[in-house]
Amino acid sequence: MNTNDPSMEETLFFGQLLENSSPIELLKQILMRSQHAIVVTDADRNHGYRIVYANRVFCRHTGYELAELIGQSTAILQGPKSNRRVLARLSPALEENGYFYGSSVNYRKDGSMYPVEWNISAITNEAGEVTHYISLQKDLTNMRRLVRQIRESTDVFKQFYQDSARQGNRFGDASDSVLRALKRSAKLLNGRLHLKDNVELFQEAFPYQEPDENSFDELFFDLDEQSDVSTDQRLNKQAMSADDFWADSPIEEDDVESIVGALNELESETGLIELNGYSEARFKNVARLYKELANTLYFCIEFNDGALMIDEVAERLDSHATDPSFPIEFLLMFNKDISSWLNEVFIERKTDNVFAGESNAIMAGEQLLSLIGGQ
Repeated sequence: MNTNDPSMEETLFFGQLLENSSPIELLKQILMRSQHAIVVTDADRNHGYRIVYANRVFCRHTGYELAELIGQSTAILQGPKSNRRVLARLSPALEENGYFYGSSVNYRKDGSMYPVEWNISAITNEAGEVTHYISLQKDLTNMRRLVRQIRESTDVFKQFYQDSARQGNRFGDASDSVLRALKRSAKLLNGRLHLKDNVELFQEAFPYQEPDENSFDELFFDLDEQSDVSTDQRLNKQAMSADDFWADSPIEEDDVESIVGALNELESETGLIELNGYSEARFKNVARLYKELANTLYFCIEFNDGALMIDEVAERLDSHATDPSFPIEFLLMFNKDISSWLNEVFIERKTDNVFAGESNAIMAGEQLLSLIGGQ
């Protein structure tokens, strides 16, 4: 007997568990008393996976009685804003892997909608044939509310910090800690840097329109019918010319001068790295200059994504400055994209879309981070 076989170990534990309880009674207790919404369906894809059981939590979430759900396809929970792209992936994933994880919008019996996370697994018989699927579902409404509160409070304090800094009030020694805390909150709301799969997951959960590969919806914030579209326009990263960007004077001239100065120094430092190769001192200096850029850009809300990426690269570069095997060519590519983007926006001020260069820089940063690895 292979005692290292995880499945054998689980079987032994299940055997002990069932000594004092029947399998049916145990299953009933687990399903009925779970705090998660659970639904069990048959495995018939052609009939839309008909529901054979739903626990009380699931019924409470959806507004249906159990008797109303039995025999119904899970399509009863879908509606106009359910994401068709994620639904199209569900069956192929179940058939290939016996498992699916995703999010979309569900509809209750009264027609109201709510964001939901699915975790679906196959149930097989002794012959290994799939007979049913069991899905644990999580209502993300409270999470959406919490994220909104975090973002609103962060935006308020960020504006306060920026106004105070320009008046010369830097909070003393706490200034850097305050800025780091603000950035941590921003990173929680911006999964693009670390959790690319999660960004896609939640983008699919809250779409107002079918997302394309170049757009990032407001995720948790656009589900409300009363959303102010004009307020969210810039956050949705829709194309904006340099003329339109500067019409609202989004950034102070002192900050523009800081950006230009940092870019000039970066050009000099990275040019020497390209010419002479690895240098710990120059890596450290480039990291410092990236930090300066990120700190300035962070307070221009349109470019939070780019600022956070630059900040992340700065932190990783600083922590790997002693590594001579650092992928210099990718650092140079990232710096080139950063320089091109910021020159277009802040120096030349001539571009049809101020976000195009930012997107290129973010992709280059993601590639660089993936090559560097963890800190």
